[in-house]
Amino acid sequence: MATSVYFNGAVRSEQDLYEDLVLESIKMFGQDVIYIPREQIYEDAILNETYNQYRDAYPIECFIENTEGFEGDGNLLGKFGLEIRDQGTFVIPKKRWDHIVGANLSTGVQFHPESILTEQGHQLLSKPGEGDLVYMPMTDRLFEIKYVEPKLPFFQIADLPTYTLTAELFEYNDQNFDTGMPEIDDIELKHANSYSYTTTAAADTNHFEIGEYVHQYTGSDDGSNNNINIIAKVAGYEYVNATTYTVTLVSPHQSTNGDGTFMQNAVHATRLLVGQKSGSSRQITVDLTGTTKTEYNTDVFADNDDFELLGDDIIDFSETNPFGDP
Repeated sequence: MATSVYFNGAVRSEQDLYEDLVLESIKMFGQDVIYIPREQIYEDAILNETYNQYRDAYPIECFIENTEGFEGDGNLLGKFGLEIRDQGTFVIPKKRWDHIVGANLSTGVQFHPESILTEQGHQLLSKPGEGDLVYMPMTDRLFEIKYVEPKLPFFQIADLPTYTLTAELFEYNDQNFDTGMPEIDDIELKHANSYSYTTTAAADTNHFEIGEYVHQYTGSDDGSNNNINIIAKVAGYEYVNATTYTVTLVSPHQSTNGDGTFMQNAVHATRLLVGQKSGSSRQITVDLTGTTKTEYNTDVFADNDDFELLGDDIIDFSETNPFGDP
């Protein structure tokens, strides 16, 4: 027989009261975090990998279910060194997330796996997505969402008031950060692959600014009269003399497909390195990458240069080697 219509739990006023009580409890006993939605720039069809960037950051309250420390496998000493595999569970009120994050996704975001497109062409997020990040100011740690559970607790009075996010400690993998929050954006400057160049310009030329984007024209366009540029972010800027500075760049990519290599003035003298914020224009005279270390590339445990030099004595590139260069 059918359930009683007089005791139906799906009453909007009761559901609103239930959501308000949950929200109030999270505001009382929760923590402030920063929610950072993921933006997919392009996909590598061969390696089945995506290049992601993070440009938006939204403060929001959440409840941390872990009461005795983070879960996960903890700290492990593996063959690649110390691995920290902390895991956290964050409960975010659905009403607040829809209002703060879902309805305010930047119109410049190219693609988010959980986005829906309105008739006006604006992207809205339907729910938190795997791959989004949660930054905890209290512990100064960044977590990557691995799973989103939208049905916990399970349909209390026929309502789902929260999202439960299972997240692991974030491991940087050449993503682009441009959220406007230094404590988050510095992750890219510290951990991205860096490339160092000697640059020259007139003595009164403006200096590049740390964190600004620089670009160099490739000489090609995308077919719609839009220049294809090589773009990177300035991670370091060191004085050599009045006209010469060493510039360290991270995350270089083309404005079309993500690949890109900067050209020295010996290759093309008119292709200048231009700062998008400072307006500074400089010539690249020497590529220092792999031949020297700068203040921003001083990993004493890095062995890549040693392996490359030792490999020259092991690998036979002579013509007598059938697998060598002709």
